[in-house]
Amino acid sequence: MGHTVGFAADPFGFVADLLADHGVEDAVGLDVVGMGDLYVLAHPDHFERAFVTDRDTIVKGGEFEAAFGDAVIAAEGDEWRRQRDELEPFFRWERVDEYASVMRRQVERRLWTWPDSGTLSLEAEMKSVTLDIIFATILGRELDLDGDRRVRSAADGLNGRFAPASWVLPSWVPTPSRCRFDRADRVLREEVRTLVETADEESLTRRLADALGTDADYPATVESLENQLVGLIFAGHETTALALTYALYLLATHPDVRERAADEVDRVVGDGPVTAEATGELPVLERVIKETLRLYPPVHTLPRETAKPFPTGDRAVPAGADIHLSVIRIHRDDRWYDDPLAFRPERWDGETDRPAYAYLPFGAGPRSCLGRAFALTEAKIVLATVLRDFDLGWGGDGELEITPEMTTQPKGETPLVVRRR
Repeated sequence: MGHTVGFAADPFGFVADLLADHGVEDAVGLDVVGMGDLYVLAHPDHFERAFVTDRDTIVKGGEFEAAFGDAVIAAEGDEWRRQRDELEPFFRWERVDEYASVMRRQVERRLWTWPDSGTLSLEAEMKSVTLDIIFATILGRELDLDGDRRVRSAADGLNGRFAPASWVLPSWVPTPSRCRFDRADRVLREEVRTLVETADEESLTRRLADALGTDADYPATVESLENQLVGLIFAGHETTALALTYALYLLATHPDVRERAADEVDRVVGDGPVTAEATGELPVLERVIKETLRLYPPVHTLPRETAKPFPTGDRAVPAGADIHLSVIRIHRDDRWYDDPLAFRPERWDGETDRPAYAYLPFGAGPRSCLGRAFALTEAKIVLATVLRDFDLGWGGDGELEITPEMTTQPKGETPLVVRRR
């Protein structure tokens, strides 16, 4: 069985122990049934070479293509560049500033449903609000606050394809998580077809739909359009929802940091709306977000395949092998961060001499996250609005544990205690 049982039971802890005991050149090979050759790499130099200086040595791999077809999240080479050029105008900083008022409306209408005093599921609320935002801004439709249950359930189901229990089985095996993904994918494709008919003229949905059947480079088929929008729903709400879940958990459990952040929001925002301009005047909150993404990167690992041999010191990962570039291991490495398991936003107050690729919550190089500006603006608006309106506490027992799927998932309940200010 090799490493199969240990890896399936506790991927984070098992890989951390392997790297500590055997990680020569910060690389270890795993012997996991059903996965072929698998290597975990955990050094900034590996990321720099994989995504910048020697990026022709790695490719995305078949699992992304199986899940999202030819969407930008899975595409390679010229096809990826064509799609990136088509999508990028919707995610530039200046365009994101235009979305700020729509984001704010979605956050405020969600917070109006919160109790004046009580406990709610933090993860569920953050997934709801980020889905509201991606639909209202990019896809051109406002979801019902208490409705659209099939869409909300389906959006949550997309992550299921990448559950650890499925990693050790061939991609064609119909595991329960892959079946959930297939059901979710069907529902969201139905929703996309409706969106094409009803979307606002300024939305990405309408722009892509209008390009069908023309001489535009992308998309050429309805299936490509559906692939793209389903991929954006997956990438556009899950990761930001998790970042917000962990940020509010950390603020709830660190009252000194929460007080500084709330005082800053009171000073900059007061009782008014959180505007695009205000998001640029919240340095304390910005450091909270940055430290949250270090300690709990929503994408803990970047899975790839080697197209060519990939040297790691005196040895090389062979061509055709699966590699996991471990973001969370680098972010929690005491060579790059003092007291790496501590939540210390002040560590971002000044310059440091740590390697450039020791912090990469949005990936690195040309294929870094398309939605970075969108996600950071969204996170500031959500957190500032919550801090403006509510005092926070934590209703859980002990530290929040995490478990890896495709994204870094909280293990167990996420009870946030709120009291309206």
